[in-house]
Amino acid sequence: MSSFDTVDLLDGNVFQVTWDIGRRCNYDCSYCPAHRHDNFSPHATLEELIKNADFMLEYVNLYMTYRDYKRASVSFTGGEPTVNPNFIAFAKYLKEAYDTKYKDKYECNFALTSNGAMSKKMAQQVMENFGHITVSYHAEADDTLKKQVRDRMVQFHTDGPSNKCSISINVMFHAAYFDECVELCEFLDDNNIKYVPRIIGEEPDSKSNFAHQYTEEQLQWMKDYWANNTKKVQEA
Repeated sequence: MSSFDTVDLLDGNVFQVTWDIGRRCNYDCSYCPAHRHDNFSPHATLEELIKNADFMLEYVNLYMTYRDYKRASVSFTGGEPTVNPNFIAFAKYLKEAYDTKYKDKYECNFALTSNGAMSKKMAQQVMENFGHITVSYHAEADDTLKKQVRDRMVQFHTDGPSNKCSISINVMFHAAYFDECVELCEFLDDNNIKYVPRIIGEEPDSKSNFAHQYTEEQLQWMKDYWANNTKKVQEA
């Protein structure tokens, strides 16, 4: 069989795997549907995670034998992956298994999508085992959690490079907490941390929590942000 490369419009020829760790989440955002999160689903056991990790790494390796571009990206999502008490032990196993058996066969980047509501120690362990973390800011959370998330954003930004871990931030612009989201963006700007403001919902629907209705002033803020961002890129 001749070799081949699939084409992905976002990441070129990178072979991508998205791993859904489970439904359990420490948040309950109104715009996140029930099939994406809950507070009662059982956690995957470490044995289950390891078994699936072994299968996944072996499968990617088999796939790579027929590819010219031997690079993969494995992204973890949920729910909130870090609430699983087995998550860090699993991440360490996954990294060690890849480094031991497959590192010389194909390049693989491990990424995590999280709400960022974790301890400083947990964040350090994440940086040690993942090449990238995407933190999504959700304004409906408790103030204590949101303060924790800000601290983790700064920690990932400051300590990530020395751990070879990059960060991206999605600020989910809740219409009812719009000013808070703007203030967070100003905080991130002051700390030279890059972010992307995200509207909630792609299709306007006043009867659904999954698509927020924004005022003209709020929409203008978004337009101004992207106009200024485009100008900065053009001037760079």
